[in-house]
Amino acid sequence: MGIRMSGLSSGLDTEAIVGALMSAQSLKKTKIERNKTKLEWKQTKWAELNTKLYKLYTEHVSKMRLQSSYQTKKAAVSDPTKANVTAKNGAVNGSYTLEIQNIATTQYLSGAKINAESVTDKLVDIDSSLLNKEIEITNGDKTTKFAVTANSTISDFTKALQDAGLNASFDMDQKRFFISSKDSGLGNSFSITTTGLTAAEVSGREAIRNAVGYDKMSKDNKKIVDEAMQTLQTSGVGTDDYNKALDSLAKAAYDSKKTATESAAAKYVQAKLYTENYATYETQAKDDLKASYYDDAGDLLVGRTEEEYNKAVKAKADELTTNYVNTQMSTNNDVKLQVDAAAFSGKTVAEIQAIGGEGLNKYYAKDGGALEIEAFDGTNTFSESGIKSAITADVQNYASITDRNDTLSGSALGGLGLADISVDADGKTTVNGGANDSSNALMPKGMSLVEASDSVILLNGAELTSSTSTVSANGLDIELTGLTKNDGPITFSVSNDVDSVYNSVKAFLKEYNEIMKEMKTLYNAESAKGYEPLTSAQKKEMSDDDVKLWEDKIKNSLLRNDSTLGSLMSSMRSAMMSQVTYEGKSYSLASFGIMTSTDYTEGGLLHIYGDADDAVYADQEDKLKKALSDDPDAVMNVLSGIFENLRTTMSQKMAGSKTSSAMTFYNDITMKDQLKSYEKDIKAWEKKLASMEDAYYKKFTAMEVALSKLQSQQNSLAGLFGGN
Repeated sequence: MGIRMSGLSSGLDTEAIVGALMSAQSLKKTKIERNKTKLEWKQTKWAELNTKLYKLYTEHVSKMRLQSSYQTKKAAVSDPTKANVTAKNGAVNGSYTLEIQNIATTQYLSGAKINAESVTDKLVDIDSSLLNKEIEITNGDKTTKFAVTANSTISDFTKALQDAGLNASFDMDQKRFFISSKDSGLGNSFSITTTGLTAAEVSGREAIRNAVGYDKMSKDNKKIVDEAMQTLQTSGVGTDDYNKALDSLAKAAYDSKKTATESAAAKYVQAKLYTENYATYETQAKDDLKASYYDDAGDLLVGRTEEEYNKAVKAKADELTTNYVNTQMSTNNDVKLQVDAAAFSGKTVAEIQAIGGEGLNKYYAKDGGALEIEAFDGTNTFSESGIKSAITADVQNYASITDRNDTLSGSALGGLGLADISVDADGKTTVNGGANDSSNALMPKGMSLVEASDSVILLNGAELTSSTSTVSANGLDIELTGLTKNDGPITFSVSNDVDSVYNSVKAFLKEYNEIMKEMKTLYNAESAKGYEPLTSAQKKEMSDDDVKLWEDKIKNSLLRNDSTLGSLMSSMRSAMMSQVTYEGKSYSLASFGIMTSTDYTEGGLLHIYGDADDAVYADQEDKLKKALSDDPDAVMNVLSGIFENLRTTMSQKMAGSKTSSAMTFYNDITMKDQLKSYEKDIKAWEKKLASMEDAYYKKFTAMEVALSKLQSQQNSLAGLFGGN
């Protein structure tokens, strides 16, 4: 933009003149902007309409074209306090008799109150006879073994029960165990039995577990170790099974140690990086925050304190340093393994803490600050083969044990308020080898056991079972809520749910009519000729309400006589007026009393003649409801056929093309391209107008310069002739 001289010599209001000239030149740009605005409004109007049409298509049309939508069933039960019956589409109509002999139960064990005066967490403190006993928990096809050692706790035992797939807890206030299956039914029964272990068995297990680091293993690796040790109990030394078990133990130990080492190494590197870089970021934090706490003279600002400043600096320095460390760790995988082989060799915990520095508490602290340095063995070198060699002697000793179990005269669980519970293949439960009732003298006093059972019913004389309280058969879901043993059988009937189908058709027609009415209004809207989108200047001269009325007038007319909209309405009406042949006879919606109004101004909206909610046609015969009762197959075939025609029509209308996207009823692609074209034209005009404005100012500036020179010359001549 050059220098603009505005009327210095001529006295003309150059800016006003140029403004008037540019206003005339800007009319073409304004016209394009208005066309762009109207197209954007039209795009929005179509998008809103498209959403409603697609909802009609997905939620109603696609459903009503399926014959299954007309096969809805209902069940009526003579005694709802005993059962609730849900009939699916495939249920057979008719009357049924139902006897409910049992409702499925979940096995539930409430232990007796523990007699120990002071219940501690260690099992052997509660009952010393538990030492060297093995508790076997069988839940379905899963068996978990728990060996009681001198260090075994209530929590360990509870966790073993949970690992077996049971709900288990110990209530310290009640001093009782509560154990139950997670699901009902005989198939979910559980057994808890005890076996005595010899000293050799206990010490052998302990040796292997210590050798492989069992206590610090993951759940999956612990499972591998447990299975390997079980194999070793019967494998014999040197056999294939023995060698596989040894390899499994070595691999599990190696994987655990490798994972722990890499984790410790990563934490060590993080701590070291943090310590080495904290001072740098602390300086940056001080510089960044200083202006917020101190003035140029170095005095604290009003309302600020030095303590707050130091606290803010520490927080920001920690954030900056942490972000740096995390970035280093995520972008450089090798950094996790950059641990000096001698980093932990021969060093005390205090010395390692010094290496970790400031970063130790942030990255290396664990379990209250205890360092996990056990993963490093001085040289930090280990291998699967090395571990295998180290554990072989313990594995051989364990596999060589000949006497593993001691015979128990009874259950070892009495001290815990529990008993040995066994469930045989037929679901029969015994407690300590006896019956589950008060006559069993071997059952701990105060212990209660609810046995698992299946639901058992007689449906029309046929015995059916289920592991839950719901029995499903032949399209029926029978939810059991009470027994019929004392009251005799109950009955229920299954029939077509006429009201459900009727209401589905009614709901569709409501949505269909609403959207057809909206499209008709848009198509037949009043003309907005003479109305154009307002400029910013025009809006300033009008109230907000007047602006809205003006713009709504334009928006409501944008789809007036729109060919795409007209074609869509016509096609949808034609589909709904189509005929379907069933058993040699032609049917339409009118055959079932679904017809247009006698009021032509509605534009083809559909009514169910006889519908109680229709203010105009409620007194007519309800042919649809009658047909649903008398000839449901005809209704199903005809209506599903007509709605299939509508679905096909709508699918074709929203098929993707060069001008429209898939699932779109209007030419959205064309509109987007046109908008881009408008934007391009507007930018071109903005550039052109800017050049024209500069050209005008250059001409006026040239004129002002010429006038200035002329005036200067006149003044010089006047001076020569003696002028003042």
